[in-house]
Amino acid sequence: MNPQEISIPVPWGHIAAKLWKSKDDGRGERVMCLHGYWDNCASFDHLIPMLDDDRTYLCFDWPNHGGSSGTQPGTRWTVENYALTIRRVADHMQWSSSPFACVGHSMGGQVATLFTAVYPECVARLVLLDSAGPVAVHSDEIAFSTRLAADEQLRVENRMASTGLRPPPVYTGQEALARVRKRFYGQLLDEGPARSMMVRHFRPGPVAGQFRLANDVRLSVPYSMMFSAEQHWDVVSNIRCPALLIRASESDAYFDDVYGIFVEMYSQNPNFRIVSVDGSHDVHMNNPRAVATLINAFLNDKPNSKL
Repeated sequence: MNPQEISIPVPWGHIAAKLWKSKDDGRGERVMCLHGYWDNCASFDHLIPMLDDDRTYLCFDWPNHGGSSGTQPGTRWTVENYALTIRRVADHMQWSSSPFACVGHSMGGQVATLFTAVYPECVARLVLLDSAGPVAVHSDEIAFSTRLAADEQLRVENRMASTGLRPPPVYTGQEALARVRKRFYGQLLDEGPARSMMVRHFRPGPVAGQFRLANDVRLSVPYSMMFSAEQHWDVVSNIRCPALLIRASESDAYFDDVYGIFVEMYSQNPNFRIVSVDGSHDVHMNNPRAVATLINAFLNDKPNSKL
């Protein structure tokens, strides 16, 4: 399968996407792949070729990421906004009339979880790649958490206004590659997938061999909706399709601590299966074959597969 670059119109601009058509020219089952925070849709470039080629795969850059348009100034982009973006993309692609599968990594999995609960008729199967959350906010922390988000948004917007006339920083090729390989948590990203993501993570600089960041600096503003654990349970309990959570072994401590409450919620929903693979948070990029085997078995619903 060779991916096709497409552009999907949205009210604030466009969504940059890659469409991998099935071997029967797009008539197979459809799978929407959703990348993580600060990444882009090229994070699936090494995984999709290992998935069954009788399906069509659609990956896109979230708003404010990669090649997609930035959103209007003055707004905080939350998980709810991202979930609505899935619906906009599905409607444009005419995928909303029948269920499709969702595969989400990290933040992409968080958004896919909310979308699946809100639009259960749209999702046939859900795969979460080392994803849980977002972090639940206790009822007595709402004001504090909202203040943190508000202060960060004002800080970033004020910095953007004060530096608006200055050219953004440029990076050499090696600096750009190192920036992509360095992760928010977990081990370094392998060079192969990092080079794939570089194409969308940066734009050409003023001279050949220089690069400028494509992602919007406002991504540092928290995207949580400030839901309590009880509110998150309402979301998780409304996931009615088969769901698979693939946990990376190096993330176990983080899952059991920060996201422990979500792992418990998923285990209480009979539609969820939770499995573990050896690797880091980016295991679908650093070791895509291990993840592809699980996803293929799950999407095929093979009765004898052992997840």
